[in-house]
Parts: sequence; structure tokens; C-alpha cells
Amino acid sequence: MRHDELVSTFGQSVGVEKATDLITDALEDLEIERQATYSSHEVADICETISRANSGYLTVVANEVRVREQAKRRFDALLEQITDPVVMVSFDASVPVVNAVNPAFETTFGYGEDAVGRSLPALIVPEEQSGETVDEWFRSDAGSGTEIERVTADGDRRTFLFRPVIVSGFDGTIEGFGIYTDITERKRRERTLKRQNEQLERFVSVVSHDLRNPLSVADGNARLALQLTSESTVEERLEKLVAAHERMETLIDDLLTLASQGQAVDDPVTVRLQTVVEAAWDTLGTTAATLEIEVDDERRVRADDGRLRQLFENLFRNAIEHGSTEQLKATGNPDEPAEHATRSTETHSNDSMQPAVTIRVGWDNGMLWVEDDGPGIVPAERESVFDHGYTTSPDGTGFGLAIVEAIVDAHGWEIDVTESRDGGARFRLHGITGWTAPTTPE
Repeated sequence: MRHDELVSTFGQSVGVEKATDLITDALEDLEIERQATYSSHEVADICETISRANSGYLTVVANEVRVREQAKRRFDALLEQITDPVVMVSFDASVPVVNAVNPAFETTFGYGEDAVGRSLPALIVPEEQSGETVDEWFRSDAGSGTEIERVTADGDRRTFLFRPVIVSGFDGTIEGFGIYTDITERKRRERTLKRQNEQLERFVSVVSHDLRNPLSVADGNARLALQLTSESTVEERLEKLVAAHERMETLIDDLLTLASQGQAVDDPVTVRLQTVVEAAWDTLGTTAATLEIEVDDERRVRADDGRLRQLFENLFRNAIEHGSTEQLKATGNPDEPAEHATRSTETHSNDSMQPAVTIRVGWDNGMLWVEDDGPGIVPAERESVFDHGYTTSPDGTGFGLAIVEAIVDAHGWEIDVTESRDGGARFRLHGITGWTAPTTPE
């Protein structure tokens, strides 16, 4: 605390001349030489001496000064520990002037004790922004912070989240405390993500229009040519061409789905889990598997309804595809494609034979799971199944489970795969907000 500030504080009660004598006497009793500035401990001793030698309002003022100095000492200790740069300022004709800084401020901006008494904008604000800094201290939205650019000790311009606090000083003057949180890397990641999203949107546009249109023309001509020819060799070639077109169309659909499902879910809604599961199952329209739902009728979750249904559809298809393939191998047709395997199990199912695979959906203490009784996934491959292009089916695109993971990530959930109760695959989704809605009494 400065000597003149200490005199002024007591002078408000007894006048400057009397206050000067009080402080001079206290300094003599403590054998402290008069200085321009006193430490918090010295101020506390001075006030204690004045309090003992006097009574009434002087004692009240002395005690108040001592308490405030103790609080300031604790505050200064706190500043030492804050890892973000912090500056304390007063205002001279609306210009913030540095009163104190913490070590992090000196490390970041290169100014320590030498900054005291100097204009803050002149030290760290880029020249073209020098006239804007005063308003930043008094903006009504300062509680959430303001993004600003400042010049660091090495001359770099970095982006900070600036959070000011305005308080009334000891002598009634206005003081400000400003905290600077470096968000340069975060902003850089945001810009990178924005560019990537723009590139993704352009990619989706190219795939959905520029590629799909000529593919449709080629496919139409191939089918027409197939109708016009009766030569077996040509028919065989054209059938392969049509199949290749169909394969490309499937890949395009999966790529577009993957691109759209990866966008973050910003506005989830409350959905009844059993309703979504049943809708996904009805979409498949298959008899190649049976579904068992082990979820409370009134179980609710927060999610994007359409994407959650897409997630179930893909997990169901994955179980059916691999379960059907496994059954076909067991019947002695290991080389037949998975597409034929599904048709085969449907035929058997219509002939009163058991479906190829049983799929179960359940909820357990905040974890949603989908499992089957198929061949399962070996531990060494459980982390790879979500990779783009990963498939063990000759007709698979390898995007089904990648789409599932994209939907999970978009919701902020997590997914892993383990073994089911019957030795098949169990996909577990963690981090879902869910609850059971109370039933309405009849």
C-alpha cells in the first residue's frame, strides 16, 4: 500500500495533517523508515499500532484497513497460483492503467513490475485495435467472456477469451481485474473443422449429383442393352456390368449416409426406445432373424429419432448378414455369397425352420446394448470393425458399422463390442441419457 494512500484513508476521518502525524508516530514506534510503499505486513503492523494508541472511529478505520490488507495478501497469493494471465487496472480518463500483474501475465506478455503505472493497451493491444479496449472492460456480456486478439512477449498475435471483473477500490475508485485465457489452438481447430465440413459438403454434392447422374445413365444403357441381346456371352458381361452399377450405387448411398450421420446432434428429443427399435426392425422386413426386446415399455432416451433408428437398422443388418453367412457355411455352401445366404435363410424360415440368428436389444444401468447369437467377433478384431471399409462379407461395403460409430459420436456417446451371452457379438452404447417414464393409472 502506498504511503499517500494510507494517509488519505485516515485523513478522511481526522484530516490529512492529523493522519500524517498518526502514521509518523506509528512508524517511529515500529522503527520503520518512511517509504513510498509498504508491504501488507507493514500496513497491518501500522494499523495495529494506531488502533492500540487510539479509540473510536480511528480504531474502526485501522481495523478495516488491516482486514483489507489481509484480504489483499490472500488475493495476491491466489493470483500467484492462477495459470492464466491476470492484470489489475485502474482507469485514468477511461484508459486502463496497470496496477499489478501475476507471473503468468509476465510469462505470456513479457511485462512484470515494469508494467505498473503504464497504459495496458499500449503494452499488449494490436495498434489497429488500441481504441477498442476500454469498452471490453464494461461490456454487459463480459461474464461469458469476449474473444480478443493480443500481442504476446514473442510478438505473436494470439486469441484470448477475456473475462473482466469491475469492482470499487478501497478509496472509492473503480478497479478492474482481467483474466486472459489463451484459446488460439481451439480457434484454429474450429477453423480447421469448418473447412473440413465445407469440403465434406462439396464432396457430398459431387457424389450425390455429379457422380450419381452419369452412373444412372450408364446403368440404364446397360439394362437396355441386356434386353436387346440374346447372345449368352454378351448377356453374362452385361449382367456383371449391371451388378457393378448396383454395387457403386450402394457405395454412394453408404458414403452419403456416413457424411450426414457424422454431424453433431445439437437438438436431441425425447424418444420411446421400444418404438424406435420396432420401427427399425419393421424397415428391414426380414424373416431371416427374430428380435427380442428386453427394454421397459416406457424407457425413454434423448436422441435424434431418425439417426437412432438408422443405428439400429445397421446393427440388425450386421447381425443378420453375419449370422446368415455362418448358417450357410454350416450347411455346406461356404462359397455362396452373403446375398444368397440371406435369401436362403428367408426360404428356410418360410418353411417353418428357425431363423438364422436371434437379435436382442436391452437396457442395463444406463447402457444400451444390441446382441446376437451369431458367430461373434474375435477379440483381436473388435476395435477394427468400426473402421471404414472393414467387412468380412463379399457383398458388404464396410460402411455399416462405421455409420453406427458416426451416429454414436454425433450424440456424444461411446460404443464398444464384446461377447454376447450366447457367444455372439454384443454392441454396447454408453453415456446415453435415459429414464423410465411413469405410467398413467387407468
